[in-house]
Amino acid sequence: MAIKKTIDEKLKVKPIFLNLEHEGPHPERAEDLDANSAYEGPCRLGTGEQLTNSYDCRVGREKFKVFQQHLEEDYPENIEFVNPSYEHWTDSFTYHHEFYEGIKEDLDNSDFFMCEGVLHHYPFMLCAREAKIPSAVIGCCSADYPAGCRPQGMEAYGYIDHSDAARHLRLMRVKKALQKTKVLYILKDCVLAYGAVGYIDPVALDANKDLGVQVRFANLEELRDTIDHLTPEQEKKAEEKADELFNGARHSSMSREMVVRSCRLYVAVLQMLERYECNAFSMPCHEACATRLFNDVLQCTPCLLHSLLKEDGIPSACELDLNALLSIDILMNLTGNAPHMGNSGPYFQPDKGDFTVPNGMPWVPEIEGVDNLCFTFHAVQTRKMKGIKAPNSEYDLVPFTQAGWGATIRHDFNQEKGEAITFVRFSPDAKKMFVVRGEIVAGAGMSDVGCGTGLYWKCADSRDFFNKMQTFGHHMTWTYGDHVRDLQELGQMLNVEVVTA
Repeated sequence: MAIKKTIDEKLKVKPIFLNLEHEGPHPERAEDLDANSAYEGPCRLGTGEQLTNSYDCRVGREKFKVFQQHLEEDYPENIEFVNPSYEHWTDSFTYHHEFYEGIKEDLDNSDFFMCEGVLHHYPFMLCAREAKIPSAVIGCCSADYPAGCRPQGMEAYGYIDHSDAARHLRLMRVKKALQKTKVLYILKDCVLAYGAVGYIDPVALDANKDLGVQVRFANLEELRDTIDHLTPEQEKKAEEKADELFNGARHSSMSREMVVRSCRLYVAVLQMLERYECNAFSMPCHEACATRLFNDVLQCTPCLLHSLLKEDGIPSACELDLNALLSIDILMNLTGNAPHMGNSGPYFQPDKGDFTVPNGMPWVPEIEGVDNLCFTFHAVQTRKMKGIKAPNSEYDLVPFTQAGWGATIRHDFNQEKGEAITFVRFSPDAKKMFVVRGEIVAGAGMSDVGCGTGLYWKCADSRDFFNKMQTFGHHMTWTYGDHVRDLQELGQMLNVEVVTA
């Protein structure tokens, strides 16, 4: 069974153009609807033909064609429209249940209900209330629609135009992707990892209906057994992936055999993800290391595994850190990139403050004198940080250990100095999301062993950043671009408070 990746999820939207077609008083008695409907007033202005039922019907159909053109041209490919249709109601201003029944089958197959039209808010609201799915209207007075729906407990939105709708539906698709996330969570002795304390409890997350993320558990021994029993075909897949990495690297300080060993872990985890029907992953790092399994037997670390899974579009986080995993999931689905995560914090110049470069973090000349400087270091970079579907970026292969095992991908962030980046992390109670806008200052640690590879970056106020980190923890997830506004709106959709710095 293939892994159902969250990045492949489509948001299914039922769109309608809902037009008001005037029929006049007692249309059932009228021999000529055009004559019967020929009146002007607050609900319609015009002269002659413009005051007829025929005109309403014809212009409505013309507007529907324009509506369809917008659906075809203005929206991303992961928004799937379910049978766009033209609907109408009349100047009796009566909502008939038949309206809902006529499109019920489409609504049952949709995640979202969207409408544009003429004097359409009232009947659309009643239909959306029956459908029990989120809804929105586009165009004039659109803010009135959610104002009427939300007091009734309905999830509703207003869009200024189709470009606004397209941007917002991207976020709705991210919300759906998060709700479709099923994390395979490898355990060793305890549900939580020991390497840090600011993590989300997976049992509590599994019960959080607002986020909808599920967690499924397996133990480290099962992972080892899976590696020990790879089929010849799976062993070949590991060697092919290793050759791809080895041959594509700008530089490698590893033997091919050691890269193959790390790729065997990747292939085994793919098999387990299929077995448990999961599409996201995390496993312990320090605890697994202490078993001597990865040191003496497998001679690999989880680093390359996390990098390769993210390149495949499968969120994967270090050290059982679900806070980071949720953040990776969101950034991956929002941007289409394979994000990086790492140990993060502020760096104050020794002569200006009370912080210095943390132990193990490399110093580089570019950071000298830079105000509001921060760092993020971890050996889980990817070749797809600017697009899972984009060509691979330049990279080196470097061992995690002094002994030469534990393959890791290293990217030189000096190539992107000055680029805008966005950081995200969830709080341990999963009720808050920390969002930080940054700018790359320098890359460092390309040839260092361990987690000492990453980047220095600056934000608006590094002291404020550090103070707020103390509610969220130290592993920050990031990607290229400024996505703060989108993440703030997404937080509202998820019922998550967004904290910025």
